[in-house]
Amino acid sequence: MYYILMLYDDQNPYEFPWMENFKKNPIPVLLKSAPLPVRYRLLSEILDDTTSDDYLALQKNLRKHQPRRKRLADQKTDGTWAIDGKMAGLSESQKQTLQLLKQLEVLNELIELSVTHKQEKALLGMREVLRILAEQDLPLRLHHNTQAVYLAVYYELEGNPIIKNLIRDLIGQQNPDGGWSSMKTDEKSCYWSSLYLVWSLAQSKGFQSNRALTKGLKYLQDRLLLEGESDLLPGMQVWDTLISGSSGLSILSGGTLRYLETVKLLDSKNSDRKTYKLLDWLIDAQLKSGLWPSIVSRDKQGDHEVTLRVLKVLKHFQTQRVDETLRYESEE
Repeated sequence: MYYILMLYDDQNPYEFPWMENFKKNPIPVLLKSAPLPVRYRLLSEILDDTTSDDYLALQKNLRKHQPRRKRLADQKTDGTWAIDGKMAGLSESQKQTLQLLKQLEVLNELIELSVTHKQEKALLGMREVLRILAEQDLPLRLHHNTQAVYLAVYYELEGNPIIKNLIRDLIGQQNPDGGWSSMKTDEKSCYWSSLYLVWSLAQSKGFQSNRALTKGLKYLQDRLLLEGESDLLPGMQVWDTLISGSSGLSILSGGTLRYLETVKLLDSKNSDRKTYKLLDWLIDAQLKSGLWPSIVSRDKQGDHEVTLRVLKVLKHFQTQRVDETLRYESEE
């Protein structure tokens, strides 16, 4: 890792043109202090490095990474993870719902720990998700079903008939305005539930040209930075909350960052004025440490995972922006 740090030290903060307006080069900061999975993904996703000795060493060390090993070791032989709290007095439907939510939570955490579909225990855990979805008719909200779809796409199980039927059902619930409701019984579309669904399906290349997602993206763009578009995550601060969680309503968060990630996936050449204003705002939100905050104007420490996600978005759009500028100057 010493060699990589020498390449991207603070003496050469603008190694990449797309970082020109950054307050500080975040790469050495992440290489020095980020958790192992973040450093591993930084090399491949930002530095385009999948062959160096440093990358291969990180890849090897992932197998020994304690948080990852512990999560996988906690799995029971049937593929489930133990539910927190007491189960006495609960109906079978309630128990199955809690088990499903626990599976979704842990499998989501494993993604951040760089576990892939090649890990047998992850697929064993997903098998339980599929079983519960197939055997139980549970009162789930849109974001619970969406999380199951997102995990299936990530773990390369989107071709499973259970998931294909679930996706078909979710797309069929789209409202005339292009959004989706949190519950089937709700009449009003929920912005953050809709954003999470569009973002999740857009992870699959097979859906990136889907008409429902195109309509959904327009719904999201038309209501950009508006307040009161969701009863689940109300208020304006939700736009400034860049961090996303793995359970409860935290899976809906991500705010402006998740919106930009969605635009990147579905409208990659977007150079709309609103998009550029959001990108400028995101660049300006960088902390003096070089990291980006979990919540803008609230978090002063910064978050490694959020910073990696921000870099992926900025690398894409700022590179496009630099190329446009160079092309314009060459034409003059």
